[in-house]
Amino acid sequence: MSQYPANGVLFQNNRKQGERHPDYTGNLAFDPDVVMDLHNQLQSGIEQPKVELASWRKTSKNGNPFLSLKASIPYERKEEGQTSRQEPPRNNNLNDEIPF
Repeated sequence: MSQYPANGVLFQNNRKQGERHPDYTGNLAFDPDVVMDLHNQLQSGIEQPKVELASWRKTSKNGNPFLSLKASIPYERKEEGQTSRQEPPRNNNLNDEIPF
């Protein structure tokens, strides 16, 4: 896992010329764990896989405001109100025969 897993930034779009142009633009880099979870979601039949996003308002060295982003594997609510990380489905294709 990288030092900064699944992170990115959104900067204010200073070239916005119309109402339909985005207010912010940027990028999001995914670490392998998040990509694998997205793949596992697709394999388990989820048509629109999701990640959780968190964001912080920051200011760049030259004074420009931006949003710092972090993506993570979604949390799943338990019935008791507790939260836990969603376990990605395991793809165990073991056809081992155990002789007893």
